[in-house]
Amino acid sequence: MCILEQRIDIGKPSVGIAVGIVDGSGRRVVGYGSLDGTTNSSKPNGETVFEIGSVSKVFTGLLQAYMVRRGEVELSDPITKFLPESLKVLTG
Repeated sequence: MCILEQRIDIGKPSVGIAVGIVDGSGRRVVGYGSLDGTTNSSKPNGETVFEIGSVSKVFTGLLQAYMVRRGEVELSDPITKFLPESLKVLTG
């Protein structure tokens, strides 16, 4: 049983999953499960739109760390430095 089957069929935290793989052979997308939890549904693929939810916080943090290392931003920079002047930022 592959790891995707275990994740969907046994763990059941979701109905379907699509995984991008990059290795020495190139790039590919592997999908498993279904789009709506039924056996009649198509399985997810590289074109499937997923809600990313809380994982976006991880990407944001990694991007911020990368930009700090490159000297593009400082951790102490106020958010107003990067927003249009017309946008009001709540404080307090």
